[in-house]
Amino acid sequence: MPYLPAPNNAVSRLTELGTFVFFAAMFAVLSGYSYGGALLLLASLIWLYQRPEKTALQADDRRMLAVLALYFIVPTGMTLWLGNNPTDIDQYSRALLAIPIFLLVLAVPVRLSTIWAAIALGVTLSAPLAWWQIHIQHMDRASGFLNIIHFSNLTLVFTVYCVAGLYWAGTQGQHANRWRAGFLLAIACGLYSVIVGGSRGSWVALVPVIGVFLLAFLTRRNIGRVAAIAIVGIIIVAGLFALPNSTIQERYDQAVHDVTLYQEDQADSSIGARFEMWRGAMHNLQQQPILGWNQQDYTQALKNQVAQDTLDPVALAFSDNLHNNYLQAWVFTGLPGLLTLLALYGLPLWHFAKQLRARDLTVRVLAFCGTSTVVSYLCFSLSQVILRRNNGIMFYLLAVVILWGALRQQHSRNQEHLHG
Repeated sequence: MPYLPAPNNAVSRLTELGTFVFFAAMFAVLSGYSYGGALLLLASLIWLYQRPEKTALQADDRRMLAVLALYFIVPTGMTLWLGNNPTDIDQYSRALLAIPIFLLVLAVPVRLSTIWAAIALGVTLSAPLAWWQIHIQHMDRASGFLNIIHFSNLTLVFTVYCVAGLYWAGTQGQHANRWRAGFLLAIACGLYSVIVGGSRGSWVALVPVIGVFLLAFLTRRNIGRVAAIAIVGIIIVAGLFALPNSTIQERYDQAVHDVTLYQEDQADSSIGARFEMWRGAMHNLQQQPILGWNQQDYTQALKNQVAQDTLDPVALAFSDNLHNNYLQAWVFTGLPGLLTLLALYGLPLWHFAKQLRARDLTVRVLAFCGTSTVVSYLCFSLSQVILRRNNGIMFYLLAVVILWGALRQQHSRNQEHLHG
């Protein structure tokens, strides 16, 4: 598939630049993703001001627009109704701001070479920063300019993208080996960043992502090669566990220790505290499963449980952050808020996953990247409120809409080639 020509108007150039900055500056620049998002929003507003020809929206496009709007309207309404923290509305507003960007990328093509170069560069730049934090600043775990958990999670997502990028590289003719070299370097840097970040939630996401990868790319013809790669991967992981002072081994041992302590009624640990938060939330949701809770009333309910010795006091330290995006949405925005969260994950998952076995390899690669993004977030949301942080929700929304737009443009090029 040949490259798209370089953008030839201001909106196209700005869209291309915004996409590149969003991915490339994710880790190595403080709030780098925000600059890319701002450029894309500016491009979308200019594009809308110019009154472009109406874009032909497909059924899934219209559903996605509705989901983005609802993810702002419903949680915002429930937050105000329950009298909860209004600062959370700022995060919900990101879904509203994603709407014009979504319309933009459906209509204005971004070259795949720009997207892939930005992704590979972004995760490659994460490694020197992580190395500096570990070896020069002597931090226990690398966090980049995000936080410890999000740094590991998002470098994992980028690394997975680059694995898929190796397949796309095969479509690039004489440039294929250059792309492969770049992706292999990016994968090595990404794995380093994931490991020194040390987030166990990243490891949990690996299992379903591998399942999605096999669904997308495993065939009878390549089963031997895939099996060989799997064996090499197992050997590498085993080697990382066996290394002296292995971060992976240390984090695994700590997880086992935390679970053991919890079983002995000692909840004051990373995992134990989460178990208590979730237990308290599930108990209180039985009382108000539809409308959810006012924050102050919920905190008082936890205090009552602690006073009755049915809940460990550690749960009170996290009464406004339940370290689980699903419970967080359910407790503080009610069942309507939880359902909109599930829609925000479910619709893109359906849209991308149904194209995982497409005949066109580039379509399959983009569908895999979109599916793996959603699947990763579904896992990340089990142990943290990832959409409550600016970097968490902005990456999810913009990655989904950019990949959605790229997939649509690839379909359009295929149709043009078919009828040309």
